[in-house]
Amino acid sequence: MTVKLSAALPKEFDANGMERLHRSLVQHPERRHLIVMVVDTAKKQIDYTAGGEVTPVAGILFIEPIQDAEDAEQVLDIMARTRAERTGDGTLDFDFGVGDPLADTIKRMRDEGINISVNGEDQR
Repeated sequence: MTVKLSAALPKEFDANGMERLHRSLVQHPERRHLIVMVVDTAKKQIDYTAGGEVTPVAGILFIEPIQDAEDAEQVLDIMARTRAERTGDGTLDFDFGVGDPLADTIKRMRDEGINISVNGEDQR
């Protein structure tokens, strides 16, 4: 059994927070980002060549990036716990690869009014 995810994002501004990641996605494509979504069943696909196997396609109703470090830690704790329950693996300290300590430090410094420049380029 499989579930597919629709590539379409909500068109409504209040349902789609992905624009908050635009700059980071463009400038740092190697970084991972934590996203929370609410989905429903957008459609079902039926494969008649596989005996009528039904594959649901989840549609995204709401999507928001989690950018606050404390919020991200809580969400990652929940993900680790639910992953451990789903897989039967009791490991709760799974590294999802989310977070960038250097970026967090630069953001804190910028919030304190300190201008940061790397290789002559301002860090925003």
